[in-house]
Amino acid sequence: MKRILIASILIAMALAAFPAFSQEAKPADPLATQIKSPSDMYPFRLDVVKVFQHSLGFRVVYRVGQADFADAYIPIEWFKAGGKAELIRSNDPSHPYMVIYYREGKFSHVRLFVKDFPKDPSWGILEPGPDVASKFKVEEIVPKF
Repeated sequence: MKRILIASILIAMALAAFPAFSQEAKPADPLATQIKSPSDMYPFRLDVVKVFQHSLGFRVVYRVGQADFADAYIPIEWFKAGGKAELIRSNDPSHPYMVIYYREGKFSHVRLFVKDFPKDPSWGILEPGPDVASKFKVEEIVPKF
């Protein structure tokens, strides 16, 4: 009687193991999603310190490393519909920042996220100077690292 009981338990355990082998492998992270069509765009985010307005465009001062700064000049012509730049105003605490998009390793466009309130300390006015106009004659933004 004991042999039949032990044999039936072993057979039941062996049959219970077969469905475990037929299941598909699950990803390690259950919340991970599969990317069905990866984008050809590569975004590069820069922390902006101050944005200076000018009639020719915007001078954007951004952080480089821990304690250095660099600037980028964005012509006003880029902000037209279908242009190379987009200005997004909001009161989000993460603003201001800038995202430069690259497609196949080449500059595509830029999005500048700024505070909506023009009297915010992150806003400024660029003083006119002799070579200011030449700084806005750019074809692409090349960030410094």
